[in-house]
Amino acid sequence: MKRLFVLIVLTALFLTHAQDNEVLMKINHKPITTDEFTHLYLKNLDLVQDSKQRDIDNYKNLFIDYKLELEDAYTQKYDTNPRFKRELKKYRDELAKKYLSDNEIMDKLTREAYERMKQDVHVAHILIQIPSNALPTDTLKAYKKIMKIYKKAKNGADFKELAKKYSQDPSVKSNGGDLDYINVFHTVYSFETAAYQTPIGQISKPFRTRFGYHIVKVLDKRPARGKIEVAHILAIDNPKINRVKPQNAKTRIDNIYKKLINKEDTFENLAKKFSDDKVSARSGGRLRKFGIHEMIPVFEEHAFALKNPGDFSKPFKSRYGWHIIKLIKKYPIPPYKEIKNDLRRKVARDGRSKLSKEKLYKKIQKQFPVRQIIPLKNILPMITLDFFKNSWKIPGNQWKQKTLFNINNDKNISVYKFFEYIYKRQQKNTNNFSRKKQIVQNLLNQFKKQELMKYYNNHLEKIYPEFASIVKEYKEGLLLFNIKSDKVWNKAVKDTLGLKNFFDTHKKNYLQPKKYKIWLAQVNDKKTAKKLQKDFDKNIKIKKIKRKYEGKGLIVKEKIYNADDNFIKKHNLEKHSVIRYKDGKQFVVIKLQKVIPSQIPEMEKVKGKVINDYQNYLEKQWLQDLRKKYPVEINQENWKKLRAKYKN
Repeated sequence: MKRLFVLIVLTALFLTHAQDNEVLMKINHKPITTDEFTHLYLKNLDLVQDSKQRDIDNYKNLFIDYKLELEDAYTQKYDTNPRFKRELKKYRDELAKKYLSDNEIMDKLTREAYERMKQDVHVAHILIQIPSNALPTDTLKAYKKIMKIYKKAKNGADFKELAKKYSQDPSVKSNGGDLDYINVFHTVYSFETAAYQTPIGQISKPFRTRFGYHIVKVLDKRPARGKIEVAHILAIDNPKINRVKPQNAKTRIDNIYKKLINKEDTFENLAKKFSDDKVSARSGGRLRKFGIHEMIPVFEEHAFALKNPGDFSKPFKSRYGWHIIKLIKKYPIPPYKEIKNDLRRKVARDGRSKLSKEKLYKKIQKQFPVRQIIPLKNILPMITLDFFKNSWKIPGNQWKQKTLFNINNDKNISVYKFFEYIYKRQQKNTNNFSRKKQIVQNLLNQFKKQELMKYYNNHLEKIYPEFASIVKEYKEGLLLFNIKSDKVWNKAVKDTLGLKNFFDTHKKNYLQPKKYKIWLAQVNDKKTAKKLQKDFDKNIKIKKIKRKYEGKGLIVKEKIYNADDNFIKKHNLEKHSVIRYKDGKQFVVIKLQKVIPSQIPEMEKVKGKVINDYQNYLEKQWLQDLRKKYPVEINQENWKKLRAKYKN
């Protein structure tokens, strides 16, 4: 994907901005204007570091190469490949999301989310469940019930007792309706809004979510805790983990705590050696940063209670075992500019984004009017009782030719297409047949909205020139990636015979320098280093040396250096085969194993570099063929004027 990214960036440099202008050149008889070339050259001049590419003559050659490769991709119909079309559609759909909501509303919602991030709200609630598609009678019944509870709460009844008695939230048995502190995105938007807009000690008016009717009591508000990063040590009473005479978890955690208090060892070392959380133990107990509601409550409380980086908690117990937590860093709420884009993406994924989509929909309705052709009453007889038995069949093909409504006097939507839409939304409730008109009208409204949004989406390139430009940029970058994969990159890998011939022809380019193969050993004290030096002088085998100096801080590694490396020059290894010196508080001994003379390696050992060079060779050959295949015509008079203006 790295190559694809590079090509898309290059495509951006050459993206066409054709205007009525004098023709500078033609590629395969297709005109390219002076204005297009100049615009792109000047636009990207400051981005190019290579002075050769900044030179207008070299830039012209790069520009022509790009246009030739792109012309070849179109000529060979790479843009019709199904896989290419899928990839382009996927990118376009992702890019289009930005244009499928109202930006002004999205900006307000993003700023609102940021302001709410600054404060945690402690809430309790009571829920009366009601399905989103409930009958009006059931909805009214649930509303009356929540209103009755609301009045009792407002008149001073104990909220916790009301929750235990009436709330249909399954968690009420364990928490009495108390949800602890919440922050933005922790709940559905309407619940979050009620929590943030209700003063401390007050109860919200009843409101509805997809779960049913709620009332919320705000118990407290505090500055947001933000995020925190900690490390922990975990001790578990589990014989499967501690198989050899398992020590009681409480005893082990207390012993670890004593070592921390007495500074006998570091937190990181103790976590690596003794923590039963095997995943975090590898990194010294370090956990990913987290905020409220992301860890179990007891762990969260002990973590946020720590004041300064490096502080650690006393041992405490959770349902997982015994913990000690060390504070690494606290992360307050960042400035708005730093998290605006990430916050906006979260808003777009959240239910609150419906507000911006609704506002955009109203704008689109004005821009692209929808005109009903066949009234609803004419098609209602076609929707029989079977629809409410989930056994309805789509009426005959004659409805394919009948237009139900028209978008912008341009796009006709047939009755049959609407029937296809509602076919997938049949019900299994014959009681709803009495409400058929209302139900079908709602389905028609949803269908109109869907088709209008599709129409708008399909015309984004015409409505927004910058959208069209970005899509074209990606399209041409993807085309170049695909054709270069076939002509250059993959070909170099698959053409084993061509690769071998290329290597044989250019062997001298892969001549490897003289190398030195050494043992580099480190120990804790000078006395041991002297003994080790003597053993190296005696050519004692490395396995025996490792055994002999075990427990004396020996670290030994085999290394290979080029002859021109500063390390080799510094120690003059050709003259001294064994060298000892002090490095800080440690002592290092170097043993020269052998000198590897300069040589041409087998191709397999430098295959990566050979493939890269062969790819460059193939691209040059391909470009030479393209210049023969597609005529390049330069308007010399216009080029001379342009060159004179920008050459210096």
